[in-house]
Amino acid sequence: MKQLVTSLDKDGPYFKYICRLFPAMSNEKLKAGIFDGPQVRSLIRDTGFVQSMTILESSERSGFVLVVNNLGNNKADNYIDLVNCMLYKFKDLDVNAE
Repeated sequence: MKQLVTSLDKDGPYFKYICRLFPAMSNEKLKAGIFDGPQVRSLIRDTGFVQSMTILESSERSGFVLVVNNLGNNKADNYIDLVNCMLYKFKDLDVNAE
């Protein structure tokens, strides 16, 4: 989540949506992409969050969601493929995911 949020245009609709969704968070935490588990899960479930994205951002989000949903307490058998897919999509957004 951190790599995605830090790469966003801070004046764009996607970042502004996150700011409205978490009004109690400081600007510094939002800009640094510091989210806890419940906040990440609420972003994943939020349909307005997806609607505020560009097609490329939405594509990256789908890779991120697959990883989050399959790397919990019971790791998916294909987790390496899921992470590699997410990293590939991060590179499409010019996000440093290393």
